[in-house]
Amino acid sequence: MYSLRALLITVFLGILALFLVILFVKKSKSVQDTQSYTKLNPTCRELKIHSKKNNFVECFLNLESIYDIPANSQDDDTLYVPMAKFIGDRFPDEFPLRVRHIFSIPDKQTDSIGISGTKINLVKSKNSTWKNKANGCRFPGPCPVMPIKGSAIPQIYAKEDKKAERIFRNKFSAIGEAPVNAILPGKVLKIERDSLFSVTVYHSENIYSKTSGLYSLSSNTQIGNEVSQDSELGFLPPKDTAFIFVEITRNGKYESWDNFFKESRE
Repeated sequence: MYSLRALLITVFLGILALFLVILFVKKSKSVQDTQSYTKLNPTCRELKIHSKKNNFVECFLNLESIYDIPANSQDDDTLYVPMAKFIGDRFPDEFPLRVRHIFSIPDKQTDSIGISGTKINLVKSKNSTWKNKANGCRFPGPCPVMPIKGSAIPQIYAKEDKKAERIFRNKFSAIGEAPVNAILPGKVLKIERDSLFSVTVYHSENIYSKTSGLYSLSSNTQIGNEVSQDSELGFLPPKDTAFIFVEITRNGKYESWDNFFKESRE
């Protein structure tokens, strides 16, 4: 009886020792993999190793100017080079850029990649689009905001005649005298006045908006002036509940607010 118990204990200890050896070898191999990768890629300055998951390498690259971007994309470079070039062409003041690439070892499957500059902070998970962390919008692309701190009412449309295209007059409501801003940054092209004011703004990328129903205009709302999403175009009429209409056109076609707003955040 004693001999059988001793044998079982010996077998158990042997299995446990074998398990620990395998675990140690596996962990050592993971560490060797990450260490060998960083030796071949000195730009990777930090390791992140998860014992219960894949072993992740966290790689950082610093781009001081557009001239630091590789001319010919290879392997991992293809993940960030097109976006870095776009930023360099459109937003050169964002440099220096910092690229953060996280992927698993040894299969090198990308977990996420990010680019941050002086103001922007962009992220891209595997199989996803680039997004701006600050506002959750796709990048590059328009990121519209609500023109007033109120609510959007399901769009209505009007037909001038049977052949006319539907005109999406997106309706918004808020408390009277509330400030109204542009849905996107742009330049004021036209100001019209009937009983109330209408302001047409060009937002680039062939996107225009016409905001109607303004009781008064801000001092900066003048033809030729640049407007931002943080500055007021004007103000609502002094009523308990007031309304504005925003007509949005892109590439010559009218856009409904729901589609235009959601598209940038999906």
